[in-house]
Amino acid sequence: MKIAVIGGGAAGMMAALTAAEADAEVELLEAGTVPGKKILSTGNGRCNLTNLALDPSLYQGSLRRHASLLLREFGVQETLDFFEKIGIPTVAAGSARGNDAWVYPSCKEASAVRMALEMECERRKVRIRKEFRAVSLKKKQGGRFEITSDNGQTVGADRVILAAGGKAFPKSGSDGSGYALAVSLGHHLVSPLPALGPVVSSAPYGKKLAGLRAEALLSLQVDEAETAREYGEVQFTDYGLSGIPVFQLSGRIARELAADHRVTLVLDLLPGKTEQEIVLDLAERRLRRRERESGTLLLGLVPSKMVPVLFQESGIPLHVPCSAIPQEGLAHLAELLTSLPFPIASVRDFDACQVTSGGIPATEVSLNLESIKCVGLFFAGEILDLDGPCGGYNLQWAWTSGYAAGKAASRETE
Repeated sequence: MKIAVIGGGAAGMMAALTAAEADAEVELLEAGTVPGKKILSTGNGRCNLTNLALDPSLYQGSLRRHASLLLREFGVQETLDFFEKIGIPTVAAGSARGNDAWVYPSCKEASAVRMALEMECERRKVRIRKEFRAVSLKKKQGGRFEITSDNGQTVGADRVILAAGGKAFPKSGSDGSGYALAVSLGHHLVSPLPALGPVVSSAPYGKKLAGLRAEALLSLQVDEAETAREYGEVQFTDYGLSGIPVFQLSGRIARELAADHRVTLVLDLLPGKTEQEIVLDLAERRLRRRERESGTLLLGLVPSKMVPVLFQESGIPLHVPCSAIPQEGLAHLAELLTSLPFPIASVRDFDACQVTSGGIPATEVSLNLESIKCVGLFFAGEILDLDGPCGGYNLQWAWTSGYAAGKAASRETE
């Protein structure tokens, strides 16, 4: 059994290792000079391998049922055991949500994970063919596949695992070329969209807040109805918003915008307090600081750079005494502090995003990730229509889908 794996990323290497463990002859076709290059950027260079509190319902895309079932076979514990076995002990660390569920290699170096996977491929006799950018995938008479590179090299195989990734972070080699190979064999795509990235906002005060960081509760509103929430540190930029809570919501945002829905991120800068409680607090501050400039009213509540923006939006002059602020001004301030709106125009492009939303749909792959359109063709990783939030979800899908595809592809037909 000769198996060719197109794409030497996390999913591709796991698929190759699993197939080789089943005694298949495996050739890993990597477009670049270094397999697993994208792994180096995961977890800010520390490689967030998985999540101890992984919840399959948090994945987005048509393959959520596939993911839920496949995770039962190769899930978090199997991932931890696998990396321990190849010499990468792991440690759980605190996440943006305040728990200790995010799992990293003990050394906190993504380069160690990449190198260990490559060395394990060599140990299991996987042939890694570098600088092989597949541009053609054909199924010949008799059922065998022929893969051709951009420089005319060819590789034959009984079965193929297509793990060429999506379009996010193209510097790592994820340029979307795998989609064309799948389409050439009869597949269709859920339109690939950028996810896990910053968003562009048309808020008129956005540029004035650029460079600021603040903790906030984010409410994702689609056509004025709340659909999701995230809490964490938001980074205000000259184009919009960034930071982990924004990343978590970006995949949903991309899908909603693609469906022509109106999307707004509403920031609660003082979560845990109601508007009424804030009005009472501001009234007490007004009394205590009645002779001070109005801008001191928010001293200690929000970053100082926010004060001019909040006052301008509430119609309150900045340089009058606090005692001159009317009650309706306090009400306007409280409303902005609990619901500062940022209309969203787009998610930033693939260069700025970590993951692709969309890809090969669930209707075109079996539960073992074999193509329904082309027998002997399997898929793994980001090329499939599934993406997850920050915190190890997307790498876990790479390990899980790679294992499933490698196991199924190496199984002898009856």
